[in-house]
Amino acid sequence: MAVLDSLQGIEVMVVVDGKALTEYSTENDLVKHTNPAAAAHRQARTVTKYIESTTDKAFLVRLSVKAPFMLDCPHLCFAVTADGQSIYRPLMSKEGYARGEWLCEVEGVIGKLESRGQLAAMKFSEIKTTDEVTDSAALKIHKLETDRVGEISISVGRETNGKTAAFKGCAFSELDSDKKYHEKVLAKDGKSHGVILGDRKSWILPRILHTTPIDGIDFPLGVFRFKYRSAAALRTLHVLPQPDDAGPADEEAAVAGEDDELRDLDPELRERMKRLLARAKGSIKSEPKIKRDHSDSEEDVKPSKKVKPSKKKKQIGKTTIDLTEDSDEEVPVIPLD
Repeated sequence: MAVLDSLQGIEVMVVVDGKALTEYSTENDLVKHTNPAAAAHRQARTVTKYIESTTDKAFLVRLSVKAPFMLDCPHLCFAVTADGQSIYRPLMSKEGYARGEWLCEVEGVIGKLESRGQLAAMKFSEIKTTDEVTDSAALKIHKLETDRVGEISISVGRETNGKTAAFKGCAFSELDSDKKYHEKVLAKDGKSHGVILGDRKSWILPRILHTTPIDGIDFPLGVFRFKYRSAAALRTLHVLPQPDDAGPADEEAAVAGEDDELRDLDPELRERMKRLLARAKGSIKSEPKIKRDHSDSEEDVKPSKKVKPSKKKKQIGKTTIDLTEDSDEEVPVIPLD
C-alpha cells in the first residue's frame, strides 16, 4: 500500500482479483508548475510506486482512512484519475468518519443509461507497437496520444460543504486499440499498457455535492501515483530483477559436455578424472600446474622460465590437479583432444 508520512492513517492501493498489487518504490518525477511554491508543495507531498499490469485484468482503487488521521474539515476528497482522466471523486464526510474508519473502492467510471446508473470497470489493455520507419509528424501524434497513459493517480484534498447537484458522470477516452504506436515514443518510460473500460453492470447513482477546495487545487494534502507497467517493462526499467541466465538446463549441458570429452579414457582413469575435476571447480588458478608428493630426498625445483603449454594440447580450464588422492602410484595426465 502507498502511504505518506504527512498523512498517517490514509492508505491507497490498486487491487486485482481481490489482492493488492505489489508496489515498487521509485523517485518522484520533478513537479513542474508556474508557481514555485505550489511545485515545492506537491513535490514534498507525493509518493510514487511502480505496479505490474497484466493485459485484460480488471482493477480497482481501494481507499482507506483510519486512526491516527484526524479530519479537520467538512469533507476529504479523493480525486481518482487514470491516464490523466477523471474516474471518480469520492468524499469522506465527518459523519462518514465518525467511527474513525472509512473505506471506499473505486471500480470504474459511473455513467447513466435511461435514468439508471451503470458502472464500467477499469482494466489494463496492451498497447500495440511498431518499429517501422515513420515521419516525425506521425511520431509527434503518437507521443501526444500516449503521453497521458501509464499512470493511476489519487489526489487528496480538503473540501468545503457543498450543495446537492444532479449527476452527470465522466467521459473517458481510450487509446485506439487497433492502432500501432511507435516503440520510440514508449521506450523511454517503458509504457506497455493503457486503461480501457470493460464490463458494465448496474450501479446506484451516487449523491453528488458541489464542493470547493479549501487549500486550492494546487496545494493538496497528498498525491499517490501508481505507474503501471508489464513485467517485461519493469525488468527493462530495472524495477524487477533480470531472470537468471544460467539455469539447471545449462548446468546439465555442461556436465554432459565434460562426459563426452572423458569418454575415450580408460574407465578407472575416467572416474578418477571426474572426481578431480569436480573437486577442482571453483578454485581456478592463474596457471596450470601439477601437485606431487615428494620424498625426503627430493628437492623442490623452481624453473627460471615459464614453460608454455604445447599448442597441440587442449586444457580443461586452468586448475590444480592432485594426483595423490587414493594411492602413490603415478597416473599419466592425458590431454583431451
